[in-house]
Amino acid sequence: MPTSFEAAAVLLVALIPGALYIWSFERMAGRWGIGLSDRIFRFVGASAIIHGALAPASYWLGTTKWPSIASGDSNPLCLWFVTAVYVAAPLLIGTLVGVGTRSGSEWPRWITGPDPAPRAWDYLFQGERDGWVRIKLKTGAWIGGAYATYGEMKSYSAGYPEQQDIFLARSADLDPATGEFRFEPDGTVRLGAGGLLVRWEEIEYLEYIDA
Repeated sequence: MPTSFEAAAVLLVALIPGALYIWSFERMAGRWGIGLSDRIFRFVGASAIIHGALAPASYWLGTTKWPSIASGDSNPLCLWFVTAVYVAAPLLIGTLVGVGTRSGSEWPRWITGPDPAPRAWDYLFQGERDGWVRIKLKTGAWIGGAYATYGEMKSYSAGYPEQQDIFLARSADLDPATGEFRFEPDGTVRLGAGGLLVRWEEIEYLEYIDA
């Protein structure tokens, strides 16, 4: 534990890259940290990896530039560039990993692990995907719709740790007793006039059909 202001400042600076990485990743992919301790371990680990990758640059700065800057013999403008890289690198890495995770790419799993989503709900609805959803309510009735984008309306499912609910951009015509989709004469699913918002407390069973 730090025992002085300087030590606390060094510790804070050391952890900033991991915190920026986690923030930028979750901004794109959603909050996937299970709890506070899990999130702390994640950004500590991310900080260690980033500092390890930047170790040669840190050594060069500390041995060749910092002595002259500290003595006032050198223009400190280079510190602005170093600070920009120090902040921008974890933000860029976190954003790229978050975008890759959200799109369902394979390569981010080398960083996030094979199954980073905290719940099956988050795993099912992660990424950009289109499909059909059938929901059996606790009342016994069936409803459903398209988990897709229609015009300006985009389907959405709440992510961890928020209360699970789902918005379907367009409802579909289902038989309320059997849950079977009803079709138009041309064979396409008969759609409703608007969207459909369903809370987790109302759902007994949910089926996702990939389109």
